[in-house]
Amino acid sequence: MAIARRPNGNRTPAPPAAQERAAEAFIQGAAKAAVAEPEAGGRKTPIMLRFDAALLRRVDSAAKRRGISRSAWIAFKVSEALDAEEA
Repeated sequence: MAIARRPNGNRTPAPPAAQERAAEAFIQGAAKAAVAEPEAGGRKTPIMLRFDAALLRRVDSAAKRRGISRSAWIAFKVSEALDAEEA
């Protein structure tokens, strides 16, 4: 990979007030994106779960037996439980 000069390297930095406005606009845009609902069939939403270490080992073992990822196994089992509850 070649090293190239930074574009507009001689440009003077924006005044602090302009930098502050730009940062605030960026943060506001991120907040709006965070609450947007995912589209059907769109990208998956990452979440954080906490498991006891022993339970996580069991989940990993079950996922490995099926040849799928931990995340796929958890999603599969949640889907199964929800389907059974609806029946």
